[in-house]
Amino acid sequence: MNKKDPRVQQTFEMLQGGFTSLIQAMPLEQITIKKLTEASLINRTTFYLHFSDLQDFILQYCETIFTKWTEISNHAVPTPLHRSLDETYPGLVNLLEHIKQEKIMYSCLLVEHRLPQFTIQLNEWMKKYTNQGFGVIQPAPHFDDYEREVREVHILSGTIGAIIWWVKHSFPITSQRLARN
Repeated sequence: MNKKDPRVQQTFEMLQGGFTSLIQAMPLEQITIKKLTEASLINRTTFYLHFSDLQDFILQYCETIFTKWTEISNHAVPTPLHRSLDETYPGLVNLLEHIKQEKIMYSCLLVEHRLPQFTIQLNEWMKKYTNQGFGVIQPAPHFDDYEREVREVHILSGTIGAIIWWVKHSFPITSQRLARN
């Protein structure tokens, strides 16, 4: 898909809007290309010009979300090393604010109708940005590779779980407080 062509970009935006409205109304298993193209007000031929199937579209839909997350996180002031766990990660605060602004979409993606592809890409993105965009916690030199990996999985699972909890419970605490915790 040539994302620089304005017509292609407009088509993709229409499909994104249609998909977002469908995922709010029904589980992923019930979404078909026919339903997606009808909700997006485009014909199926146009869809197939850009995507091979629904999974191809969902993959690009998720990639677009994480590209946006990268832009949001990159606008934060980078923190080279955290001196204290009480410090907030500016990139994470910005990201949480974005999630809060787009609460309906993220409620569908993270809580109501979890997309497997989104979850996989979320884990990969969080792994990358935990050590880049959000700031780096100084590694403990006494951990071997397995211990370091287990620690990373534990931290990522906790962070993702906390974000899901936050969305599920309609943002009961501020994004700054969640990022700090």
